[in-house]
Amino acid sequence: MKTLPPPPRVKGLTAAIISLAMLAPLAACSTGNPDPRAASSSPVSASAVGARSVSDADLPEYLVNGDFSYPRVPLGGAWNIWPDTGQYATVDNPSPAGRIDGWNAKRFGWTSTQTVGHAGVVELQNRSASGNIYAELAAYEKNTSIYQDIRTTPGTMLVWRLRHTSLNRGYLDRMSVMIGAPGHETAQQATRVSVNGLGDKTGPVGTVIATPSGVDTYDGDTDPWWETYTGEYLVPAGQTVTRFKFLNVDSRSGTWGNLLDDIVLGRLYPLHYDGNGNTRGSTPEQKQ
Repeated sequence: MKTLPPPPRVKGLTAAIISLAMLAPLAACSTGNPDPRAASSSPVSASAVGARSVSDADLPEYLVNGDFSYPRVPLGGAWNIWPDTGQYATVDNPSPAGRIDGWNAKRFGWTSTQTVGHAGVVELQNRSASGNIYAELAAYEKNTSIYQDIRTTPGTMLVWRLRHTSLNRGYLDRMSVMIGAPGHETAQQATRVSVNGLGDKTGPVGTVIATPSGVDTYDGDTDPWWETYTGEYLVPAGQTVTRFKFLNVDSRSGTWGNLLDDIVLGRLYPLHYDGNGNTRGSTPEQKQ
C-alpha cells in the first residue's frame, strides 16, 4: 500500500470594466505523511459532507485549490480523499487506509455530492509523466459533482476557465459547469478556447463540455490531452453565496471518466459614474 508523501510546498456588462482578476489556485502544501495508524474505522458520512452553512461569512471569495495540487498524491496514483477528515484510500480500496497528517480542509476546498460507496470522496489522480495532479469526476456513482461555495457580490460578472478531457480513447466523457445559489445551480454556456488536435474547433459548445482523448490516460504515465473552456456568470441581486459545481453528465462507467484541472475564477467589475464625469470603481480588496 502506497502512502502519500509530503507535498512540495462579456458578452459582458454594458458598463465599463475596471478589473479582471484571474485568481490563481492555492499552491499545494501539507505538513507531513499520512499516518495509517490514525485511520478511523468509519469515514465521514454522506450527511456530513457540505455540512458547513452556506451563509458562513468565512467563505472565500475565490475558488480554492483549482489545480488540485493539495494534497500531493504519488506519481502514478489514483486516490480517494474524504474532504472533511483527510482520510484517503487508493481507488480500489473499500475503506480508508490512513489520514493525511496536518490535514487542512479549507486548503483542499472541494466537496463531493457522492452518497454511495465511498460517500463524499473526491478522486485525485497523478498518472502523467509531468507529475501533474488532476481530478476525476466519476467516482463510484453516476451524476456526481464536486463543488465549492464562495462569497459573491451581486452584480459582479464571474469569469471561469478550466481544462477537461476524457479518461481514454474509447469513450467521449461529458460534463457541465453548474453555477447558482446552493441547490439552485444551472448549467452554464461554455466556449472552447483551445483544442488538442483531435478535430475539435474553438467556439461555443453549449452547456455540455465533451473532449476526446488521444491516449488511455488510466494506463501508465501518460499526459492527458486537454482542451480549455471558459464561460461567464452574472451574480443576480441578493445572491451573496454562489456554488460552483462540476457535474459528471456522462462517462464510460460510474467509476471511469471526466478529467478536470486548472479551474480559475476571475471577476469583472462595473464602473460607477458621477455627474462630473469622474469614475469610482467597485473592485473589492482581493483577499488571499
